[in-house]
Amino acid sequence: MIPEIQIRSASKEDMGPIEVLMSTYFHNVEGMSADSFAVAETKGKIIGAGAIVSDPFPEIHSIAVNPGYREKRIGTSLVHYLVNRFPAGSTIYVRTTSPVFFEKTGFVEMEPSKKADLWENCAKCDKLNRCKQSVMCLELK
Repeated sequence: MIPEIQIRSASKEDMGPIEVLMSTYFHNVEGMSADSFAVAETKGKIIGAGAIVSDPFPEIHSIAVNPGYREKRIGTSLVHYLVNRFPAGSTIYVRTTSPVFFEKTGFVEMEPSKKADLWENCAKCDKLNRCKQSVMCLELK
Protein backbone atom coordinates (compact mmCIF):
# COMPACT_ATOMS: atom_id res chain seq x y z
CA MET A 1 0.00 0.00 0.00
CA ILE A 2 1.23 3.49 -0.85
CA PRO A 3 1.48 6.09 1.90
CA GLU A 4 -0.44 9.31 1.36
CA ILE A 5 0.59 11.17 -1.77
CA GLN A 6 0.45 14.96 -1.75
CA ILE A 7 0.30 17.06 -4.92
CA ARG A 8 1.67 20.57 -4.42
CA SER A 9 3.44 23.44 -6.12
CA ALA A 10 7.19 22.93 -6.38
CA SER A 11 9.71 24.98 -4.44
CA LYS A 12 13.24 25.98 -5.44
CA GLU A 13 14.55 23.20 -3.19
CA ASP A 14 12.64 20.65 -5.27
CA MET A 15 14.44 21.47 -8.52
CA GLY A 16 17.32 19.00 -7.98
CA PRO A 17 15.03 15.98 -7.51
CA ILE A 18 12.77 17.23 -10.32
CA GLU A 19 15.72 17.41 -12.74
CA VAL A 20 16.79 13.87 -11.82
CA LEU A 21 13.26 12.52 -12.29
CA MET A 22 12.75 14.35 -15.59
CA SER A 23 16.10 13.14 -16.93
CA THR A 24 14.83 9.56 -16.51
CA TYR A 25 12.42 10.36 -19.35
CA PHE A 26 14.85 12.61 -21.28
CA HIS A 27 12.81 15.74 -20.50
CA ASN A 28 14.92 18.89 -20.64
CA VAL A 29 13.92 21.29 -17.86
CA GLU A 30 17.06 23.40 -17.94
CA GLY A 31 16.29 27.06 -17.32
CA MET A 32 12.76 26.40 -16.04
CA SER A 33 11.75 27.85 -12.69
CA ALA A 34 10.10 26.01 -9.83
CA ASP A 35 6.99 28.14 -10.42
CA SER A 36 6.27 26.09 -13.55
CA PHE A 37 6.19 22.78 -11.65
CA ALA A 38 3.93 20.75 -9.43
CA VAL A 39 5.22 17.70 -7.59
CA ALA A 40 3.80 14.50 -6.16
CA GLU A 41 5.40 13.68 -2.84
CA THR A 42 5.20 10.86 -0.33
CA LYS A 43 7.19 10.60 2.89
CA GLY A 44 9.28 13.62 1.82
CA LYS A 45 10.28 11.99 -1.49
CA ILE A 46 9.32 13.46 -4.86
CA ILE A 47 7.82 10.64 -6.90
CA GLY A 48 6.29 12.68 -9.72
CA ALA A 49 6.50 16.10 -11.31
CA GLY A 50 4.86 18.06 -14.04
CA ALA A 51 5.38 21.47 -15.61
CA ILE A 52 3.16 23.90 -17.46
CA VAL A 53 4.37 26.99 -19.28
CA SER A 54 2.16 29.89 -20.31
CA ASP A 55 4.11 31.80 -22.94
CA PRO A 56 2.78 32.28 -25.56
CA PHE A 57 -0.11 30.02 -24.42
CA PRO A 58 -0.68 27.41 -21.69
CA GLU A 59 1.16 24.19 -22.54
CA ILE A 60 1.87 21.08 -20.49
CA HIS A 61 5.64 20.94 -20.84
CA SER A 62 6.34 17.63 -19.13
CA ILE A 63 4.90 14.98 -16.82
CA ALA A 64 7.03 12.29 -15.17
CA VAL A 65 6.33 9.71 -12.49
CA ASN A 66 8.88 7.47 -10.80
CA PRO A 67 8.52 4.02 -12.46
CA GLY A 68 7.83 2.39 -9.08
CA TYR A 69 4.74 4.57 -8.64
CA ARG A 70 3.17 4.38 -12.10
CA GLU A 71 -0.43 3.24 -12.69
CA LYS A 72 -1.58 4.98 -9.51
CA ARG A 73 -3.14 8.08 -11.15
CA ILE A 74 -0.28 10.31 -10.00
CA GLY A 75 0.31 11.66 -13.52
CA THR A 76 -3.40 12.36 -13.89
CA SER A 77 -3.44 14.18 -10.54
CA LEU A 78 -0.47 16.30 -11.64
CA VAL A 79 -2.18 17.24 -14.92
CA HIS A 80 -5.36 18.28 -13.07
CA TYR A 81 -3.36 20.31 -10.56
CA LEU A 82 -1.48 22.12 -13.32
CA VAL A 83 -4.47 22.93 -15.53
CA ASN A 84 -6.41 24.24 -12.53
CA ARG A 85 -3.92 27.12 -12.40
CA PHE A 86 -5.77 28.61 -15.38
CA PRO A 87 -9.24 30.18 -15.48
CA ALA A 88 -12.31 28.85 -17.25
CA GLY A 89 -12.18 29.68 -20.95
CA SER A 90 -8.47 28.86 -21.22
CA THR A 91 -7.20 26.32 -23.73
CA ILE A 92 -4.27 24.16 -22.61
CA TYR A 93 -2.08 22.45 -25.23
CA VAL A 94 0.31 19.52 -25.14
CA ARG A 95 2.67 17.81 -27.57
CA THR A 96 2.98 14.18 -26.58
CA THR A 97 3.96 10.67 -27.59
CA SER A 98 1.38 9.40 -25.06
CA PRO A 99 -1.96 10.60 -26.43
CA VAL A 100 -3.95 7.88 -24.66
CA PHE A 101 -2.79 9.18 -21.27
CA PHE A 102 -3.84 12.74 -22.10
CA GLU A 103 -7.19 11.59 -23.56
CA LYS A 104 -7.95 10.08 -20.14
CA THR A 105 -7.44 13.53 -18.60
CA GLY A 106 -9.82 15.20 -21.06
CA PHE A 107 -7.47 16.35 -23.83
CA VAL A 108 -8.64 16.02 -27.43
CA GLU A 109 -6.33 15.24 -30.33
CA MET A 110 -5.97 17.95 -32.96
CA GLU A 111 -4.87 17.80 -36.59
CA PRO A 112 -1.09 17.23 -36.78
CA SER A 113 -0.73 20.32 -38.99
CA LYS A 114 -1.71 22.48 -35.99
CA LYS A 115 1.77 21.92 -34.52
CA ALA A 116 3.27 24.19 -37.15
CA ASP A 117 0.63 26.86 -36.42
CA LEU A 118 1.23 26.76 -32.66
CA TRP A 119 4.95 26.12 -32.24
CA GLU A 120 7.66 27.89 -34.20
CA ASN A 121 10.17 25.10 -33.54
CA CYS A 122 7.72 22.60 -35.07
CA ALA A 123 7.15 24.81 -38.11
CA LYS A 124 10.91 24.90 -38.73
CA CYS A 125 11.49 21.18 -38.09
CA ASP A 126 12.39 19.06 -41.10
CA LYS A 127 10.66 16.07 -39.43
CA LEU A 128 7.27 17.77 -39.07
CA ASN A 129 5.50 15.48 -41.55
CA ARG A 130 6.75 12.32 -39.84
CA CYS A 131 6.75 13.55 -36.24
CA LYS A 132 5.66 11.02 -33.62
CA GLN A 133 4.20 13.67 -31.30
CA SER A 134 0.46 14.21 -31.19
CA VAL A 135 -0.86 17.70 -30.56
CA MET A 136 -3.78 17.90 -28.15
CA CYS A 137 -5.82 20.51 -26.36
CA LEU A 138 -8.11 20.86 -23.37
CA GLU A 139 -10.66 23.65 -23.23
CA LEU A 140 -11.43 24.61 -19.65
CA LYS A 141 -15.09 25.26 -18.99
